[in-house]
Order: sequence, then C-alpha cells, then structure tokens
Amino acid sequence: MKYQRIILLLTLCTCVAACDMPDFSYSGENGKATLNGNVLTLHVDSSPDATIGSSGDFTVDGKALPLAPAQRGLLVLYYQGVTDIREQASGMKAGIVAAKNAFAAKPDADAKQKLKDTVVSQAHQLTVKMCQDEANLKTVQDQLNAQVPAFKPYGDIFRARSAEDCIKDNDNDND
Repeated sequence: MKYQRIILLLTLCTCVAACDMPDFSYSGENGKATLNGNVLTLHVDSSPDATIGSSGDFTVDGKALPLAPAQRGLLVLYYQGVTDIREQASGMKAGIVAAKNAFAAKPDADAKQKLKDTVVSQAHQLTVKMCQDEANLKTVQDQLNAQVPAFKPYGDIFRARSAEDCIKDNDNDND
C-alpha cells in the first residue's frame, strides 16, 4: 500500500505538471486554485473567480480591489505559497522521470532495492516539504480572511491541518 500511494501521488503530480493548461491546479475541499504563468486564479462555486498576481494584485470578477500595503504583502505570500507547492510537484515529476530511466536500465536486485529506497526517501522528503508549504499557506489564508473582506469567499480552499498532521496522514496512508 505504501508504494502504491507514493506511485499514485507521483503519477498525479506528473499529470498536473505535464498539462499545458493550467500550469498548476490544486483542488481543495471548498474550491480550486490554478496557476497559469504568473496569475493565480481562485475558483469557488458560489463566487466569481478571483485572481492574484505575483505582485499581490487582487481582482474579483475582473475588478481590481484597492489594497493596503500589508494586505498586498499577504497576497504576495499567498501567491508564493502556491508557487512553492507547484515547485514540489515539479520536483516529483523530475523524480519520476529519473526513477523511470533508472529502472529502464534493468538494474540488479541490490541496485533495484537501493533505487527503491532512494525513491521512497525522496518522496517522503517532498511530502514533508509539501505538507509544510500547505500549512504555511493555510496560515496566510487565515490572515487574508481576517484582513481582506473580499478574500473571505476564497478563504477555505486550503484546509486546516498542521504540517505534522499532514505528514502523519500521509504516513498512515502509506502503511
């Protein structure tokens, strides 16, 4: 089960990273975030789409909203949090390609076990990093909910769980 979960996670990340549209997509319990180029779009069923630019610009339904510098700073942190998660997905994609190429060389049993151990270790490291990035993003999301009223409809895309709980959930799924 542990290896099936890792392979499934890596396969899903490969599919997300390999798609031309969007560059990255995260489906949460209460909405979705997509990153195309340098524009992050937030999708929630009951609200118009909102966008966040890399400089912290925030639009709802195509209308730019006035922001205080602190609010813009939080939006930049939110944007960066999503790009951090995208980077981990890209790292997983690169890891899949490398592992696939290594297994294609038909290594002997010892080399195959070492390769398997390396893949599992690297997948765990990437999971830990993604869980920390998710927890950091949730913290920023909560701050945005408190400080930017127009953000509230989009403020539940990333779910509430600590990095430790995320890692524990993934470890339990992998047993």
